[in-house]
Amino acid sequence: MKDKTQNTPRQDIVAFLNDISNVHADRVNPAFKSRYASLSEILDTVKEVAARHRLAVFQRSSNADGYLRVTTYFLHTENEVEYDAGFLAHKVEGMTTQQLGSSLTYLRRQSLQTSCGISVDLDDDANKSSNTKVKNAGPWFAFIPADIRPKAIDYLRNKCWIGEGGLLDDLPDDKQEIISAQQAAFLKAIQK
Repeated sequence: MKDKTQNTPRQDIVAFLNDISNVHADRVNPAFKSRYASLSEILDTVKEVAARHRLAVFQRSSNADGYLRVTTYFLHTENEVEYDAGFLAHKVEGMTTQQLGSSLTYLRRQSLQTSCGISVDLDDDANKSSNTKVKNAGPWFAFIPADIRPKAIDYLRNKCWIGEGGLLDDLPDDKQEIISAQQAAFLKAIQK
């Protein structure tokens, strides 16, 4: 007999999606001098929260019409209810085995993030790729209240965006643009 206080599968999915938090960038992409969250960082975060809500998250890969496709699913313990959370695909024509493996990992990361509604720390919102420049009056960090600037410095040191002993003036221009484009998100991140 079902416990009347237990959530339905749909309620568990809603609770899971509301409970999951954003992930931290734990890797550096040297080609783009940017940070990103690894698949293992995302999986560790997602699996832990999913289990608390009687869910498992799994992915299937397939090849259809020359596209590598990754579909993410939520599986509920009750009656093995399965929810398709959507898929992402990438054209594979001309890829080497290593490129295919890299593409698979990338699709899995992005599919998990999208399906679970999570983001990675500070996301540049494609500013770097669109060459968008943010114009500031005064120093780039003028929007940060003076009393929390030490927190901003600690945060940027932890992200390895400025070196030990570095100051806000030492932040590289590309990182200044990322933060300046999303000031509210930055202020929220440094106060956690």
